Amino acid sequence: MVKVKAYDDRALSKSTRAAASIAGIALIALSAFSSVKYSAVIGVVLLLAVIFGKETYATEEGISMEYDFLVFKHVIHWDFEEITDIHLEGIRGGHQGMHFLRDVMTRRLLFSREEVEQVLQMAKSRNGAIHVEKID
Repeated sequence: MVKVKAYDDRALSKSTRAAASIAGIALIALSAFSSVKYSAVIGVVLLLAVIFGKETYATEEGISMEYDFLVFKHVIHWDFEEITDIHLEGIRGGHQGMHFLRDVMTRRLLFSREEVEQVLQMAKSRNGAIHVEKID
């Protein structure tokens, strides 16, 4: 099976992860030594946000968004048969944005120039009725 991984331009940098981890631990410690217990909840949420992982792939069947919550994984899959339109953005920084439309929902993914053609071929082979259009 062919799996093309989408580029994630919103991934947290290492310094942001470290700062959020330190802040989360500090908030949990603060709640242990004070009467304010809401800071523990915020600290746990910060730590979970750092640990949370998401990867998006284009496969021969469609688009898969895989969420990793440490204890369990959740996958959302859009078949190419469900996708009605693909809108292509201009190329910026070596990556091109692709908007996949299903009903009233849209998902924007970034791929390299070579991968865009491969994803379009996979989509057209599964659903010849997909409308592809370039947008600005």
